[in-house]
Amino acid sequence: MAQLKYQLQQAFESSQAPLGFAPDPASMERFLALCHRRRYPGKTAIIRPGDPANTLYYVVEGSLAVCTEDEQGRELILAYINRGQFIGEMGLFVAQAARESVVRTRTPCEMAEVSYERLFQLMEGPLREECPKILCAIGSQLTHRLLRTSRQVSRMAFMDVNNRISRTLLDLCQEPDAMTHPDGTQIRISRQEVSRIVGCSREMVGRVLKQLEEQRMIDVSGKTIVVRGTR
Repeated sequence: MAQLKYQLQQAFESSQAPLGFAPDPASMERFLALCHRRRYPGKTAIIRPGDPANTLYYVVEGSLAVCTEDEQGRELILAYINRGQFIGEMGLFVAQAARESVVRTRTPCEMAEVSYERLFQLMEGPLREECPKILCAIGSQLTHRLLRTSRQVSRMAFMDVNNRISRTLLDLCQEPDAMTHPDGTQIRISRQEVSRIVGCSREMVGRVLKQLEEQRMIDVSGKTIVVRGTR
């Protein structure tokens, strides 16, 4: 088992496969058939800080948010996780005794779950042929998350709040739940949630959205925002 884990780590570190590489549907069906399926209602924490880091999750349906909190309970949204993505994959490569972030469902979700120990056993047996493809998909996702995290850190360090909010709105236009609109792209998000992504107060978000609306860059109606010119 330890040898297989070492081989997985080495394969991940040396992989130069295209970022878009992913297992074919048949491979994923075989993988999912060997996982435990669970359903969670919306706004439910499925992972909390301190939970054992011993399970890989795959989003079959739904959307989740990965968050971190400070000692005062202030929350920062690190990433959104959507259908077809993994959660908890870092523990396959880096030893973690416990989880450090909160993962909360944004919508009702169906998840496929498998313990790391069970996954390693499957990759030595029934999933031996699918192992390289699944591993490459996980590595690709880790790479994308690292890029997003790097951008987020850079924005926090070098951009003012106005620019951070503007960039965040553009990022949200790329999410699966964004909708096309005659004037651009329509997203639905509260000021509170934007503040937790950007790292500022809800009141500041409201002021910046008002400025952007006055500049005809967005249209706002409650939680609905149309970002102009983004189709």
